[in-house]
Amino acid sequence: MTRTNYVQILLTILFVAFATSAYAQKSGNDMVAAKKARDDAAVEDLQRIAVAANASATKSGRFDDYAELAQIQIYLCEAIESHHDDAIFKTAAEEGVKAAEQAARIKPDSSLGHQLLGDLLNQLIPHEFGGGMKLGNRANDELDKALKLDPSNAEAMVSRAISYHYTPTAFGGDKQKAVALLSKAARTDEAFDSPHIWLALFYLEDGQIKEAASEIVTALKLNPNRAFTKYVALQIKAK
Repeated sequence: MTRTNYVQILLTILFVAFATSAYAQKSGNDMVAAKKARDDAAVEDLQRIAVAANASATKSGRFDDYAELAQIQIYLCEAIESHHDDAIFKTAAEEGVKAAEQAARIKPDSSLGHQLLGDLLNQLIPHEFGGGMKLGNRANDELDKALKLDPSNAEAMVSRAISYHYTPTAFGGDKQKAVALLSKAARTDEAFDSPHIWLALFYLEDGQIKEAASEIVTALKLNPNRAFTKYVALQIKAK
């Protein structure tokens, strides 16, 4: 190998490493912005971020890009919920399902891909006629697969717990399992606020106000800025 060839190869390696690092930094910044927009219930900001993420995923065809797009659509669904706009919620959930399906197809052995797909299918259920019958089993299958691939996937535990809670008992629902799974998610990732928010909601629905208040206090300590948490806190305070 000549010195010229060696230098060319070295420069190519350095360029690829730099491009990869710059891409990862941009991707990380985008997700930080998306999470903040979710916390602020900033729907228009999230819609802009989703458009850019969709363009990146379509261009690259990479698992990571489709997974990020699906996660952004989950954030968007939560932000939209604060504004009670069913039409754009359904669109966000549908677009998220498409992205998650691509992610799961690209990496079928990824827990994340199946977790995102199961979560988004659950988001879509209330906005589809006969959604529970059409999508419920598929959503649960995806979440169960995610937990089989990674038993420590706390996000999947939360989504599966929500499904257990709101599914009728005759169709496999189990409120005790829901609480147990949320408690496990909270133990698995102590910095994760979502298990505490949903435990607070479930306790509130059951009239266990003291327990609900305790959980929402924990959630607020973990993330005091999330609009969803503040909404649940107000519901508990009203009792």
